Amino acid sequence: MTNRRGSTTARLVRAKTGEQLFERTQEHIRPLIGMIDELNEVGAEDELRVIRQQLTRLVFRAQPLPQRQVAPKSRSARLRVAGGPS
Repeated sequence: MTNRRGSTTARLVRAKTGEQLFERTQEHIRPLIGMIDELNEVGAEDELRVIRQQLTRLVFRAQPLPQRQVAPKSRSARLRVAGGPS
């Protein structure tokens, strides 16, 4: 069976502009919205709580960085910049 979607690395290499990355992001967000609706319909409260926590963390990651700040490359570097784990 062939992988019609291609590897993750290959897809990341192709998306170079902000607009292209935005479009790819939207392709992932749209199905997520439907899945969250389905979880609500079946009353999956624990699963929704986990997803809500993950989405809350994403809100902070989705904020633009100040002009002069450069994003740290690794999680440990982010923790050093932020002053350690909270």
